[in-house]
Amino acid sequence: MLDVRRLRILREVAQHGSFTAAAQALAYTPSAVSQQIAAFEREVGVRLVERRARGVALTEPGRILVKEAEVVFGHLTAMEQELRALAGLETGRLRLGWFATAGSTLVSRSIGAFRAAYPGVELDLFQGDPDECVPSLRAGDLELALVYQFEVEPPLPSDLEQIELVDDPLHIGLPHGHPLAERDQVELGDLAGEHWIQGVRHGSTLEVLPLACRQVGFEPRIALRTDDRMVVEGLVAAGVGVALIPQLTLPTVRPDIVVRPLSSALLSRRVRVALAPVTYRSPTTTAMLEVLKEVSAELKDEAKRRLSAPS
Repeated sequence: MLDVRRLRILREVAQHGSFTAAAQALAYTPSAVSQQIAAFEREVGVRLVERRARGVALTEPGRILVKEAEVVFGHLTAMEQELRALAGLETGRLRLGWFATAGSTLVSRSIGAFRAAYPGVELDLFQGDPDECVPSLRAGDLELALVYQFEVEPPLPSDLEQIELVDDPLHIGLPHGHPLAERDQVELGDLAGEHWIQGVRHGSTLEVLPLACRQVGFEPRIALRTDDRMVVEGLVAAGVGVALIPQLTLPTVRPDIVVRPLSSALLSRRVRVALAPVTYRSPTTTAMLEVLKEVSAELKDEAKRRLSAPS
C-alpha cells in the first residue's frame, strides 16, 4: 500500500517545483523531502521526479500519481469531516432495543431528549424482551438494549457490557376503596383471595407472579389476560381485579388506581443497559447512555412521589 505521507510530499513538490519550496510548505528540511521522494521511488519501483538545474519536474508516472492523489486526498478530507461530525454528534445512527413496559416512560422520554439534543442522529428502535434483544446485540444488529433481570433468572452472557440504570420493583395496583389501599406496603400473602389481571406474552415477567405467590402459599387466580396496559389499568380501576404495576410505568398510571409496594423480593427486577461486545463505543452510544441515566434518575424520584400519594 502506498505511503500517504510520501504521496502528500510528492504533491507539494509538484505544486512548488522544487524540494526547497516544498520543504518550506511542509515545515521539513530540503534534505528530508529529497530522502522521502527517493524512498517513494524505491517503494513504487519507478522514477517520479527529474532533478534539473532549476528545481525538479515530474515524470509521467509522477504526474499520474499526483493526479490520482487529488482524488485520494479529497476522499480523506471527506472522511475527516464525517468523523468530526460524528464526534460532534451532528450525524450518525443508533440502534436501540427496549422492552415493552419501558416504552411509556424511560424510552419515550429518552428518545425525546436525545432527538432534541442531537437531531441529526438517526434512531432505529426494536421492541423485545431480553431474550430477543440479546441475540440482536451479539449479532451486531443493535448498539445497546434496555434489559431487565429478576433475582431468579440466570445472568446475561458475560461478553455483554452491562450498566445498571434503576431498580424496577413490581408494585400492586388496587382500585380506590380497596381495604389494602390504606397500607403503606402490602404483603403478597394478603392478596391470596384476589382475582388477578395478567399479561399474555410469554416471558419472565409472566412467570414470576405464580412463583412468588407459591412461595407464600397460594396460587394466583387469573381473571383475565391482556398485554394492553390501558386495559389492565381500566380493569383494576373498575374493581375487576388487581395487577402488578412496574415502577417504571408509575408516572403514566391513571390516577384512579392506588399503587402500593409489595413485600416480595422476587417481584423486583433490575433494569440495565446492555451493550454490544465491541472494543469501540461510539459518541452516539455514549450520549444515549447519559440520557438514559438522567431519565432513570428522574423516574425514580417521580415513583417515590406517586407511592406516597394518599389512597
